[in-house]
Amino acid sequence: MTVEQQRYLESCKKVLDGERMEIVAMALDYGLQIPEIRKVVQGNLEAACMREVVSGMMEGIPVEVLDFLCENQFNRYQIKEIVEGITHGLSMEQVRTYAAAEMPASHMRQMRRQLEESIQSKPGKGEEEDPVREYMKGLMEVMETSVRQFRESNERFDTLSALVKEHVVEEKNRELQDLYENLRYKDQTIQQLQQKLTMREKRITELETALEEKPEAQAGNQPQGQQENARSRPSLRIQPDGTENLDIREAEDPQRLRRRMVSWLASWNRGKKKDIFGKIMESDLSPQQLEEICKCLESGLTDEEIGSIIENDPSPEKIKKIREILLLMRKRKGGG
Repeated sequence: MTVEQQRYLESCKKVLDGERMEIVAMALDYGLQIPEIRKVVQGNLEAACMREVVSGMMEGIPVEVLDFLCENQFNRYQIKEIVEGITHGLSMEQVRTYAAAEMPASHMRQMRRQLEESIQSKPGKGEEEDPVREYMKGLMEVMETSVRQFRESNERFDTLSALVKEHVVEEKNRELQDLYENLRYKDQTIQQLQQKLTMREKRITELETALEEKPEAQAGNQPQGQQENARSRPSLRIQPDGTENLDIREAEDPQRLRRRMVSWLASWNRGKKKDIFGKIMESDLSPQQLEEICKCLESGLTDEEIGSIIENDPSPEKIKKIREILLLMRKRKGGG
């Protein structure tokens, strides 16, 4: 091996694996030219395809055929049929009639042999078109076989596609049916809950009406003597500011007195602050804040102090610190 060949072999070690390196070394040992070997390496062929191409180069295939093999994606069996055609006397134009990457190697072999038989036969003058006709007939048979196989593949694909489509449609219909049944069940549940809510509201209204009518009925059912005593007893008048006065005048009619009490309670409620429970219900407190408010109630803080805490909407940690401060202030004040 020359120095140039050794240098090229060393450069190939950087890009080729062990099997392809072995093929390059075989080509160099056989005496093939480096430019031709470089075309095979640059073609980035698989090891098996590369071996078939180098074998063809050893058989003396032209550079045109070498370029054709390196530029197209043939498998090892297709390359072998192309090389066989060239080495058996077919021209490159004749080889191109069956050398296609989409054609199986078995079909390429059949067409190659028909071409070789047509060349080897020596027809007479009147029979010189018979080999061509025979070749075209074989070519048509190969094409018909390929078309038939393609049609069968399409039919199988259509059948499989129809089965898959039918299965998917049935599954989707089943899911839609289940969803519809679920929605209908939920609608029935909602209607039942609405009916229960309506009945409960009706019952509450009846109870409120009964409570409003009961005091008047009790007043009307009292004995005549008790009614007179009630009218004759002094009445206790409660002022809106919270003071109580004993009215020594003759008591008013019970119904009139009831209306006055209701009016007084309404005015008194307008002047009072909401109770602590109402503030807690109206505020948007988190569970952590409610937990700290519960601790405030347990520790003995007044409603006013707790109400002030709620109005500021502090964090749970801040509520805890405020509670501790108020308790310390109360303890300090008691000690003093």
